[in-house]
Amino acid sequence: MIGIVHPGDMGAAIAHLPGDVAWASEGRSEDTRRRAEGLTDLGSLARLKSECSVVLSVCPPHAAVATAEAFQDYDGLYADLNAISPETAARIAGLVPRFVDGGIVGPPPHRPGTTRLYLSGAEADTVAALFEGTHLDARPAPDASALKMVYAAWTKGTTAMLLAVRAAARSLGVEDALVEEWQLSQPELPARSEQAGRLGLERGWRWAFELDEIGRTFAATGLPDGFGAAAAEVYRRLPRDAGDDLAAALAQLTRRVGPPRQ
Repeated sequence: MIGIVHPGDMGAAIAHLPGDVAWASEGRSEDTRRRAEGLTDLGSLARLKSECSVVLSVCPPHAAVATAEAFQDYDGLYADLNAISPETAARIAGLVPRFVDGGIVGPPPHRPGTTRLYLSGAEADTVAALFEGTHLDARPAPDASALKMVYAAWTKGTTAMLLAVRAAARSLGVEDALVEEWQLSQPELPARSEQAGRLGLERGWRWAFELDEIGRTFAATGLPDGFGAAAAEVYRRLPRDAGDDLAAALAQLTRRVGPPRQ
C-alpha cells in the first residue's frame, strides 16, 4: 500500500495510482477529506506508517520538515516531493532512514503531458515505477530539489517581479503609460501581468516560503539570495481576502513597512 501526506490539490491529483493508496484523516480539515475521496482512510499516521511500504509527502514547503519529523521511526521508503532547497532536502534525508528526493514541475496532473516529477536518490526508480501509466511523468534527475528550485526561480520569481513593477508604476502614477508602452514594445506583458496578479492572489501565500528556499539555494552557490527574498516579500504582502481584485493587491504591495531608504 502507498501512503500520501497530505492530499491537497497536488497531492490528491498525484494519488491516482494503480493499487491501493491511503491517507490519514486524523486532524485534517473537511476540505482535505473532500479532496481525499477515493483514498483509503487509515485514520492515524501510526497506521499509515505500519501499513504502507512507501509514503509520499506532498505538502506546503514550510511544513516539509515537520512532516518528515513524524516519520523518523518509519522503516519504509519516504519520498519528499515538496518545493524545498537542497539544504532542506539534506536535512530531511537525515531524519528518515530511507529517502527519495522529488520535485514536481507543472500543475496538478489531470491529463498527460502537463507535469513532471523529477526524482533522485538510491531508490528513485522505486518511486518512479509507481507512476507508470499515470498522467504524471516521473523522470530521474541528478538533484531533484535543486532542479525544482532553479525552475521555480524563473516562473514564480518573474511573476513576483511583474507584480512589483505594476505596483511601483501605479504608486508613481505611470501605470497606464507603462501598460501602453508594453502594448507597443512588449505586447505579451499586459496580459502576463494580469495573470501574475491572479496567480499571486490565489497561490502567493504558498509560494512565499518556496521563494525563501530559492534564496537559500542561490546563496549556497555563492549568488545573492535577494531575488528569492524580495519575491517572497511580494507574495507575503498580497492580501488573502482580495479575491481577484488586482488593484487592491497592487495597492497593498506598496505599503510602507519601514522608513524609506536614503
